[in-house]
Amino acid sequence: MHGHRGRWLALVALVLVAGTGAVHAQYNVPAQASGKSSVEIATSGNEIAIAEPKTELGGELGASLDFLTRDRAAGLPEYKFTDVVFFRLHGLLAVGKRTELFGGVDLLPKQPSYTNEMRWQGGLIGLRHSLTNKYSMYLRGRGGPQLDKQGYWVMGEAAVQSKIHLAERVLFWDSTIGGTYTQLFPDEGTVPAWQAELLAETGIALRDRKGVFAAWFTFTFHFPLIATPGRGSPDPATGLVLDPQTRVGVALGALIGVTKTLDFFIETSILDRGDLQDPTTTLPILSGGFDQTRTLFGFNKRFGARKR
Repeated sequence: MHGHRGRWLALVALVLVAGTGAVHAQYNVPAQASGKSSVEIATSGNEIAIAEPKTELGGELGASLDFLTRDRAAGLPEYKFTDVVFFRLHGLLAVGKRTELFGGVDLLPKQPSYTNEMRWQGGLIGLRHSLTNKYSMYLRGRGGPQLDKQGYWVMGEAAVQSKIHLAERVLFWDSTIGGTYTQLFPDEGTVPAWQAELLAETGIALRDRKGVFAAWFTFTFHFPLIATPGRGSPDPATGLVLDPQTRVGVALGALIGVTKTLDFFIETSILDRGDLQDPTTTLPILSGGFDQTRTLFGFNKRFGARKR
């Protein structure tokens, strides 16, 4: 009974976070595809278009290669560079003056010979709405298979964002606050496995006035709120226990604009999630479920009204 009550409280808190006041500008496409909320300006190249919204139809399409590495742990081999590679497709469509729909899909073309993960590794769909030139909010949902094909997972995320111009159209300070809810659907077991976290992010983005070059540096924090089954009541069928820990992510990226509609970008990030030697502090998810380092290479192609 207490678990169900806590679950509903977490959902209500998530809705309240999504509905509160302040948020920000363009939410970036590579971040939408990778499942995190990095600083936007660097990858969009169209902050001016957001500040002065247009009615013409526009959007973005892109793709990236994402290389995942991790350290060795007890009973677990390390992942070296090129051992695990994701191929990501992502897109964004402007709807009206201030609303955008976005989505993405993750595929797994490369994995170690001793693993047998699904080629399809997840999908994402979401909506972002600019409230003013400085504030916006977004909602998004993600889902994919668990490790070793043991089931599936879904995640909902809602957040508000703010952007402060430290130097007009050159230096920006972006911040995000919101919440996430993750549900596991194992092939076996009757006890629901889910957790809710508070999301906080802050970062700096630097770009030249024409948007030809940009760079960004961000810190992301996840603070656990509620998780079940906990250490005191493991799943009787699977023995699953969730014991999430406070986690921190760091990302550093750069972009080069080749034309007014085409950008190439690179981002490296470190995700600190639990302890590989204690599975209860991680999630059975290949992308983002445990400590890992990511290196992302990709491009964005804009069309319609979305030009630098």
